[in-house]
Amino acid sequence: MRSWRRAALALLVVTATGLGGLASGGGPTLLVRALAADAWRVEFDAICAKTQDAMALPLDELRSLVARSDKLLPELEKLEPSQRKVYVKRLQGCRNLYAFVLESRQKG
Repeated sequence: MRSWRRAALALLVVTATGLGGLASGGGPTLLVRALAADAWRVEFDAICAKTQDAMALPLDELRSLVARSDKLLPELEKLEPSQRKVYVKRLQGCRNLYAFVLESRQKG
């Protein structure tokens, strides 16, 4: 996870578990739900961030990215219809690119 994301996550945790979360009546349960709702997005960003460098990635990393894409797909299927359509299509594009590079490098 990038350092700015870690800092933002830490700030969210401190705010939600401190007066912000308790004053609103949400408490830690609200925090857990908020973090779980955004977990798919962090993974999505991490997977699709490497498409520009796909040809330079090691085979093991390409395999990992394809597997992670397959694992994330069911989470995206739970999204609201318009979000689901966009993110599933984008994830499939990233996955297909990695699979294509992996397959072409294994053959050649």
